[in-house]
Amino acid sequence: MNKHLNIFKTYAKDNRSYQLENDLTRALAICLQEDALFFHEVLKAVISNSGLYNRLFEDLDGDTEIQIEIQKRTSQIQEFEQVFAVSLSESAMSDFWQQTHNAEYDPICDMVITINNILIVIEAKRDNIDCTSQLYNQILNIFTNQSKRLEDNKQAITPVDLNWKKLMAIAVKVASFEKTTANTNRFLSDFIQLVKEHNFSWLPETPIGSLKTINAKSISRRIESALIKFCEEHTKVEKLAYRDRLGTTFTKRWANELLFNIDANTGDLIVDIYPGNTKGQGYDIFQNEPQFNTQLNIDEQFYSTKKSYHIKIMGQSYITGLLLSDSDFKKPLYTKQNFNKYTGRVKRESWGTIEALLNDHISSDWKSECQWQDKIINSNRTLFNIAFGYQIKIRIPFNKLSQLDTNHSDITPLTNLINRIYKAFETSLLIKEPSA
Repeated sequence: MNKHLNIFKTYAKDNRSYQLENDLTRALAICLQEDALFFHEVLKAVISNSGLYNRLFEDLDGDTEIQIEIQKRTSQIQEFEQVFAVSLSESAMSDFWQQTHNAEYDPICDMVITINNILIVIEAKRDNIDCTSQLYNQILNIFTNQSKRLEDNKQAITPVDLNWKKLMAIAVKVASFEKTTANTNRFLSDFIQLVKEHNFSWLPETPIGSLKTINAKSISRRIESALIKFCEEHTKVEKLAYRDRLGTTFTKRWANELLFNIDANTGDLIVDIYPGNTKGQGYDIFQNEPQFNTQLNIDEQFYSTKKSYHIKIMGQSYITGLLLSDSDFKKPLYTKQNFNKYTGRVKRESWGTIEALLNDHISSDWKSECQWQDKIINSNRTLFNIAFGYQIKIRIPFNKLSQLDTNHSDITPLTNLINRIYKAFETSLLIKEPSA
């Protein structure tokens, strides 16, 4: 999926850091509005008094009115009986009643939720800033605008420290439940991704050093956090935005992306790349007979590369393909001459030539493997594009990952490993680089 299709990310090229605080608040407000279960769980965390919470929602036929607003001035807030002053920051909330910011003016509240006569005021920060003083002043002015003294109404005010880690723990738990019940909410999943790209440590991730090899999904989430950090530090590299694979863009012309997967049985990290995946990419590796290193040096350790041959057939999108090993060939197919003569656009009248070529070079039952008859011959297509590419992969053992990643709040060791893996593929995989 294109990265710009995240509901909460703009098309702007810069990171709009000055706007991030408002973006996070707006995204949260929309999620509360569009995901009833998430809103329910957040409210329970804020209104910890179960008796009060039950009174709000115990009558099925009751007239409970809920309104969620952002950027609301204190002068616009109407009558209420009870207030929850909520701090949403990376920093812990200070003692609310020890604050001394008593300036009387008309401040703007980040988010205001009203439920009948209950008022919830949320002040959000994008980083480790204590917003207690600012929140205190907002509550002060709300009471002042209603000709009430704050000191006389302490019993009506409940300070709540809903920091980002607590909030995201709720979000992840709800999203996991919704996924389990096949009711995934796009708003919530995009919100989680937005927050993760801003600060991965706000999400309840377990470092790989505390996981078992069978926890493939948790390991993958941690690798994703390292990839996000890596891409932030390397402006020429972007994290792929597809939901079905994890990886980054690649800087060389002979490959488009570098992919990262976790072996579900061993917990090992599998890193693979597909050089020559299109005719255009193939020009760069078939200038000479392509040669790839049989091992890559990463952190003074050598990891063996496994090479496979990937024949890809494309139309407007992927149609079919073959993944072959050396033993599947009668004689070499991947030559500069064959690349120049046979790859690229092939019209229907020339399909027999491709079929004869593959019959002549491949010993395995390649037609069955790629469903040649059904997907090509019996289709209504008039042409396809064929590429002679490769799949090159390495395996990083789980033990290596677990030794590096031991601290939830410090993704740096894992990010550094990603960086060195990337550099090895970028600079050492292809033995003879084409001239620029």
